[in-house]
This record gives sequence, C-alpha cells and structure tokens, in this order.
Amino acid sequence: MISKIQTYINHHNLANSGTSILVACSGGVDSMVLVDVLLKLNYNVSLAHCNFQLRGKESDADELFLQDFAMKHNIPFYNIKFDTKEYKQNKDVSTQMAARELRYNWFEQIRKENHYHSIAVAHHLDDQFETVLLNMTKGTGIKGLTGMQPKNGYIIRPLLEISKQEILLYAKENNIQYREDSSNATDDYQRNLIRHQVVPQLQKINPSLHNSMIDFIDRMNDYETLTNQQIEVIKKKCYSEKNGIAEIKMGFIKAHKAGQTILFHLLKDFGYNSDVVQNIFDVKETGKQFFSETHRVVTDRKSLFIVPKNVERENYLSFVQLPNQIVFNNYKIQCSIVAVQELNIKPSNRYAYFDADKIEFPLLIRYYKEGDYFYPFGMSKPKTPGKVGKKKLSKYFKDEKFSLLDKENTAVLFSGEKLIWLLGHRIDDRYKVTEKTKSVLKMVIVDENV
Repeated sequence: MISKIQTYINHHNLANSGTSILVACSGGVDSMVLVDVLLKLNYNVSLAHCNFQLRGKESDADELFLQDFAMKHNIPFYNIKFDTKEYKQNKDVSTQMAARELRYNWFEQIRKENHYHSIAVAHHLDDQFETVLLNMTKGTGIKGLTGMQPKNGYIIRPLLEISKQEILLYAKENNIQYREDSSNATDDYQRNLIRHQVVPQLQKINPSLHNSMIDFIDRMNDYETLTNQQIEVIKKKCYSEKNGIAEIKMGFIKAHKAGQTILFHLLKDFGYNSDVVQNIFDVKETGKQFFSETHRVVTDRKSLFIVPKNVERENYLSFVQLPNQIVFNNYKIQCSIVAVQELNIKPSNRYAYFDADKIEFPLLIRYYKEGDYFYPFGMSKPKTPGKVGKKKLSKYFKDEKFSLLDKENTAVLFSGEKLIWLLGHRIDDRYKVTEKTKSVLKMVIVDENV
C-alpha cells in the first residue's frame, strides 16, 4: 500500500520527499495510518488535532492519545479546543459545517505561521464514494460527480484511492494504534447512513465497486475539463466585463438548448446555486435583483448584469471654485472657461457647455436621488414648442429606458441647488449657451471607461 500511495502522490504532484507536511490528525485509524505512511516515505511530518468537545471524555482522551504519540515519536504537535456548539449557534450552520470551518481555518493559520508546504487530510476512497453519492442524492452537475480532488490549494489527500478495508488491513499488519470514534457507529449522520446502509447493497450488485468508482471519477474529471473548455468558448459569445461589472447576453442563452446549464456555469463562481439560477433564467421582469453573499444579478431587457455587492465609492464631491479636473469614481472630467467666440461645439454626450455667468458655487457631483429634477435641454413640451418643461429624473430614466444599473451609476452635477447636467446625457436648458453668452464653462468626460 505504501508504494501505491507514493505513486499517487507523485502522479498528482502532491509533495516531494522531505517536504514539510502538517497532518490533520483525529487519532482515528485513517489519520494514524496516514501519519505512519508519510513518516515511512520520509516526509517531514507534524500533527494538528482539533478537540471539538462534542464527545465529552472521549474527545479529551483522543487529545491525550495524540499528545503521547507525538512525544514518543518526537513529532511537532499542535492542538486546540473549540466550542463547536456555540460556533454552530452563532453561525447558524450544521455541526459538521461548524467543525469543518473551525478546523480548516485553524489548519491554514498554522500552515502560514510555520511555513508548511501542505496540509494532509486522511480522506480515502470510501469517503470519496460517499461524497459522490451524497452529491447525486442532493442534485449535482458534473462538478459534484468529480468528488474530492487530490489537491485543493494547500490541502492534499494522499489516500483518495485507498479503500477503508486496505487501511484497516494496513493498521492490523503494522500494529498501528488508534482511537475509535463512537459517533461513526450511528446512522445519525448522512454519511454514516450511506456507509452502513447504501454501500453494502451496491457492493452486492458490483463486488468491484471501489475500482468502478475510481474509473467513474476519472471520467467525470475528464468531462469536467471538457465542459470548462467549451464554456470558455461559449463565454466569448455572450459574456463581457467592464469596470468590474459582468454582462451576460440573454438572447444567446435563451436560444441555446443547454441555456440554463450554461447560465449556471457563468454564475456559479459568483455564489449562485442551481435553484437561484433557474429563477434567474425564468424571470421576465426588468430590474429584478438576485443576491448572493458577494454579488447581485440585475435583470435588464436583453442582459443580466453581475455587480459586486460591496463596492466602495465616493458618494459626492463638492467644489467652491472651478477645478481643472474632477475625478469622481469612474468619472474623470476636464473643466475650462472658454470665450464664446473661441468655442467649437462638438456634438457628443461627453461634452457639456454652460453659460459661465449663470454658474453658482458650490459645484456638487453625486448620484441620483428620488425627487431630483431638471429642465432637459432640447426636450420642449408638445403643446408649447420651444418651451422646455421641468422633468423628474425618475420620469426621464423611464422614458429613455435606463436600466437599473444606468440609474445607479449615472452621476448628476449641481450648480448651487440646481441640477445642471445628467453626466453623459443632457444638460439643463436653463444653463445652455445663448446669443447673450459671453464665456462658456466647458466640461469633458475624458475617462474612456465611463
């Protein structure tokens, strides 16, 4: 078995001989066999043990057993006690999830502080099988069928192709001392239920179940690779990103036979599960929002926009005199005073021209607020041609079909208490250049990302 594990380590490039490895050790047969094998393969081993205080005296006995083992073998030993029940209540997670989060955060802290090459955990082939079956039971894509990976960041799993039976046989033949966890004998946990009730029935159907599982997982990993390659090809046709905001063209997605699956692959890295993706795929309303822990998806007429939730940006800027340049989040605006006779007006929404004598200070730039209004230049009333009426920005946005993100990210400029420019769109008619204008305030949006 030792040579089999060494071959697996080499094949997946998990570690080199002499590498410093922190072994997550419970004291059970799996982790004690892993420690023994790594020591015999000449790795530089240290032990890390978590006492989750879930089994009373039994948990304390596990800790003492490992302390004694580490001392006898002159192995560095790290241990910690966790109040798992309190953590579970505070985080509102299951006991298993609480223990997982606590231990992996602590392992990583030790690794960083002591510069270990990797953290070895004793997951084996039976654990792998149970993981795949659980994923299938709960509903999964190809990724869930690939099971646990040999290497995930600094976490390595040298025993993933070793069965529990092989581990027990090795422990017996090599007189490995270990502790029994009484919770493994009950069916209170989902894994134990699969281990004790489901797997034995499947082995009756296929006595070579473990070998079949290894082949199956290898194929699923190949399919996952092919899927990811194809998604990258598809991504070029319907996905783009600018200024940290991603856009997905839903016309392409809706027309594709595998549209919902494609959408899942595009959204899963933003924290969206398959159920939420289905709701997003089916939605017909514009301006609808779907939230993950880190992002929000905003629906528009033809696209989805994925926006980070916690983007820091300035809320406003104020100037008591005219600056040469205004930098406001993604906006960069050049400002200058030009004599009217020297003015060369350019027909672009990036340019704005105001009668300089009408400008009052302070100048204020911020984002839209409910109740904002202006007199949009060039938009006269139907019944009174030539006369521009007051219009709320909310009505202007609706008439001009602004998306929710457009409304959120389009800044407005105030002169005193009056809105004079919806940046990149229209100025206020009251501040336009006329035949009476002597000098002009010229403002130009020069940032190409706006």
